[in-house]
This record gives sequence, structure tokens and C-alpha cells, in this order.
Amino acid sequence: MYTAKLIQGKTYHVMNKVFKIGEEQKVSKDLYIYLKPNKAFEVNEVQGENNGGEEPIHYTEAQLKGMQKSEHETIISNLGGNPSDFKNADERIAFILNHQENGGE
Repeated sequence: MYTAKLIQGKTYHVMNKVFKIGEEQKVSKDLYIYLKPNKAFEVNEVQGENNGGEEPIHYTEAQLKGMQKSEHETIISNLGGNPSDFKNADERIAFILNHQENGGE
């Protein structure tokens, strides 16, 4: 399990989550990796009984279209792809939709 807490600013919206200052939330591994280098966040990997059994996230096409290129690239890397192989958002989205269905459950 992973958690993230906004420690700078008032609110932050990313990957369909809204963080408010000082509120700790459970986050996906993808979001944990994305937020880890961001100095506005304190992120943690919480060791616990269900840590290995985390459910994979399944993004919809609409969610993916609302994301930035860097968010696509993080997801592609986590799915085992190489972000530099894709020329545009449509190719990135197609890869994510295809691989999350095949590799998830």
C-alpha cells in the first residue's frame, strides 16, 4: 500500500484525485511513483498484510485523455513499455488500454 500527503500548497489534482493540504490518502503504485519526486508531497510505502495484493488500476479512455504526457509515460513504464516508442497521445493511450487489460488480472 502507498500513501501520499500534500505538504505544500492548498490543493493538487492529479490522476482523478484531489489532495488537500495535510490530508493523507491511499494511492496507487503508479501515483506513488509519479508523486515521489514532487517536493510538494510526502509519499510512503506502507508495509502491511495486504501490501503484495494491491489491485491493478484500470484507466478508462476518458481518464487517459485527460492526463498529461508525463502521466502516460509513468503508466507505460509501469506496464513494461518504453515511453519513447510512442509518437503521440493516441498511441500511448492505445498501449495503456491494451496492456492493462492483458496484464492486469
